[in-house]
Amino acid sequence: MRNYKRMCMKLKQSFYAIVILALFSLLVGCHLNSSKSAKYDETKDSNYYLSQVDTSSGSAKIDWQLLAIRALINENKLSQANKLLSQLPANLNAEQQKDQLLSQGEIAIRKGQPFNLSQLTIEKLNDSQAYRYYSIKLALDRKSKKLNEQAYDYLSLQKFAPEKLKKQTLNNTWNFFSKLSSNQLSKISVPENDLTLKGWIDLSYTYQRNNKKAPVQDGDSPEVLEAKNTNRKNQLKQAILDWAAKYPNHPAQDIVAIITGEQTLAVDNVNSKKVALLLPLSGSSRIFGNTIRQGYVDAAKFYPQEPQQNVIVLDTTSVPMDNLIQQAQEQNVDLIVGPLLKSEVSQIKQLAPSIPVLALNKVDDGTVSANKMCFFALSPEDEAKDAADHIFAQNKQKPLLVIPQNELGRRVAQSFAKQWSQISNGSQAYVQYVGNLNTLRANINHSSGISLTGSPIAFNNDDGSASMSSNGSSSGFDAIYVYASYDELTLIKPMLDMGAGKTIGNGSSSIALYSSSKSHVANASNDFNYDMNQTEYSDIPLIINSSEKTTAMIPSNIQKDYSLTRLYAMGIDAWRLANRFNQLDSYQPNFLAGMTGKLSTSNQCEVTRSLAWQQYAYVTSQSSSEQNEK
Repeated sequence: MRNYKRMCMKLKQSFYAIVILALFSLLVGCHLNSSKSAKYDETKDSNYYLSQVDTSSGSAKIDWQLLAIRALINENKLSQANKLLSQLPANLNAEQQKDQLLSQGEIAIRKGQPFNLSQLTIEKLNDSQAYRYYSIKLALDRKSKKLNEQAYDYLSLQKFAPEKLKKQTLNNTWNFFSKLSSNQLSKISVPENDLTLKGWIDLSYTYQRNNKKAPVQDGDSPEVLEAKNTNRKNQLKQAILDWAAKYPNHPAQDIVAIITGEQTLAVDNVNSKKVALLLPLSGSSRIFGNTIRQGYVDAAKFYPQEPQQNVIVLDTTSVPMDNLIQQAQEQNVDLIVGPLLKSEVSQIKQLAPSIPVLALNKVDDGTVSANKMCFFALSPEDEAKDAADHIFAQNKQKPLLVIPQNELGRRVAQSFAKQWSQISNGSQAYVQYVGNLNTLRANINHSSGISLTGSPIAFNNDDGSASMSSNGSSSGFDAIYVYASYDELTLIKPMLDMGAGKTIGNGSSSIALYSSSKSHVANASNDFNYDMNQTEYSDIPLIINSSEKTTAMIPSNIQKDYSLTRLYAMGIDAWRLANRFNQLDSYQPNFLAGMTGKLSTSNQCEVTRSLAWQQYAYVTSQSSSEQNEK
């Protein structure tokens, strides 16, 4: 009997031990799962990670804190990130210490401060940490202008890039190599067995040799010019294909179609897409909204081969945004195009409708859209980047920007300088800010010219790091880019001539002059064309490259006002983007030749544009009834 009782006691003890062990395993398992779930997701914003911090404890809470810090850094909220870093406990485990150091490095480069990378050992980092490590190293090497190291940094970033960033990293790598001069490429040391690096350098040489504009001769007809350009394109395509055959396993194989200009987005595989077009059709912005609406509705005339759309037009002026979204949902809309005004774009982004959105403006609030949202705008900043690319392609070394001193002028200058630094391996662009129209008139009445001097432009890089600028003014410029209105440019150009003591930008001058679409108008005076003769300017293809047939399809009132023509072209391109929206994604270069320019996408599905370039021409022949632009 005693043995029986003793046996029962042992069985009970064993049972309790098993239950306790099972509960312990469950609790430990829950903790492990919680820790494993703390992984970085680029689609989540800092608010998400901060909410996870509030509901966690122990080591898991520290993991979430580190992820929140990372998100805050990506949103450029550096003060908040630093504050959260200071709240981390001292007893971090090895992995947490590495993430802490990487965050400190990311903050340092964004502030333009030095950082000691030797605190980290690359062999001890996981792939995610290694990608962050080489991103920091690239920023430091870029500031130090270490060209050779930058080349290897890009190759390392390709190796460790997460899946979502592979396409972006590949495009960034090509952007780096393609902008290097032959002299710079020759200075990169290439080990005999490094076929990847050798392939990038050979591809850059091949592209540069075969991507030159066809020479234009007096008397060339449009047909002759078109034939010349077609031959050049075919020559580039064949050269790139020859390179591809030589390097069959090179990562750049994925962008061969982009480099040859053959990659375009086909229309979505749908019969008729139902679209809600959200625009301001009344109030002070009605002329902008109505012009874009006209272009959107007329787009089918220009591209009859593309699928037609069932378009519902909604006025954003008279109805709250949440009600407009509800109307779109009730009518089973496939896509929202719009709104146009920046405040409304911010609002619809916060509301995050279940319907995908192609917004007709951009917002820079550091947040990631909860649902698919792309952004298309006629951005002056994009035009400035395109100007930097164009001027650099003409082998200019030291550009000066002459821009009215206001908020728009500062944004344009910073955008130009950032792009110039990236394509010229850290070289600086300079700016001279000028006064408003009244100030310019007063100065020219007193025969006061504009001296050809400027100060370096400070900016933040795409990775958030601050540019390193020298102090003081500089001179000796070989290119001047003027971003100003027509009325402003009519005063700025003669003042630049007075400051230089000679006529600049007329073909014989050693200083080339460039201007923007902002000063390109349909009714320019004869004097303006005389002053600006042979000055290059940028504008949209619908204005510069249109045939008589295409121009005749534009409403006459819009033809007479180039500012309206650009909005009309934006409506046409928005219609074509809507037809391709299902395939639209971030980091798609040159996917569509649009009426507003050659379209690409950058981060967060922002559509950017490359413009067309032309020269002002003063025609003296009596056979021409007016002075015009070619």
